[in-house]
Amino acid sequence: MDKVDDLRPAHVRANSELLDHVRPEERSVRRLITILLLGIPLGGLAALLTGVACILAASGLTGRSFDQLMALSTGKAASGARGLLSYGFELSIAGLASIAFALVLLLVAAKVQRRPAWTFLTTAPRLRAGLFLGGFVAGAVLVGGAVAIEQLWSSQSPTPPILTPGADWGERAGYAALAAGFLFLAALAEEVLFRGWFVQQVAAWTRNLALMLAVNGLVFSFVHFDPNLSGFIVRSVMGAGWAWIALRTGGIEFTTGAHLANNLLVSLFVVPVSFRPQPSAELDVAGVAVEAGVIILLVLVVEAWVRVRSNGTEGEAVREARVTQ
Repeated sequence: MDKVDDLRPAHVRANSELLDHVRPEERSVRRLITILLLGIPLGGLAALLTGVACILAASGLTGRSFDQLMALSTGKAASGARGLLSYGFELSIAGLASIAFALVLLLVAAKVQRRPAWTFLTTAPRLRAGLFLGGFVAGAVLVGGAVAIEQLWSSQSPTPPILTPGADWGERAGYAALAAGFLFLAALAEEVLFRGWFVQQVAAWTRNLALMLAVNGLVFSFVHFDPNLSGFIVRSVMGAGWAWIALRTGGIEFTTGAHLANNLLVSLFVVPVSFRPQPSAELDVAGVAVEAGVIILLVLVVEAWVRVRSNGTEGEAVREARVTQ
């Protein structure tokens, strides 16, 4: 088993195997500026080219022009309801453009910091599928419960996308498959950037745990450009909670699974991914409390698992020592 350092909530200093890769020379303004000046433009170019490829593919498959696709995705099309499979346009851009940007920036960071790219992502020799599945299952259970609670108390809950009237089972299955595939790439991209590279970049400058989590959460929320305070608060809590989990588990595998579960359930049962501008809304205290509660519960589940595993590893080491005496 991989060893996970004891990172108790009362500790001020962040100690995690994920941060053991960070070297003193990485605390360099010159290196950080180089990563940003190269990584962001090159990553943006990769995302742009990928987005163009998605547009060309969608145009070829549907027979719609670029203007027609954008009108459909932003809600400005003259026609009314759209088919579920048409959301593959936005999903493909969200997934493929995001992962293209993230991988390019990661490669730039690895080159500048002179270490393998995988060291930004995990402490294991390879990405751990078991942790990813664990994060997905735990996230699906908790987020599913939160979605159900919000649907029950709201008197004006919209029809879940997956239950769109008039859609046959083939269309629904196709939409679910597209959402799962492309949202996995989108979740992986954000975890690579924020719980992989960014959390280690911040650790090069400070090991103050509270500051690291706060910065990760706020920056993660800010880049989503959500005009609603409720969304900003929820994403800030998500970013901080997932950063804690990445530190505790020594990688981005669990958080990628939980992130995918969150985005997938929202796209299936709340609102599909689209480029429609989000209207501003008042602070939803109850909604924020429920969604923040999901992240807190997820953190507690991971914390309990890490402690049990740690105690088991220590007990096994003690027993082996006694046998060899």
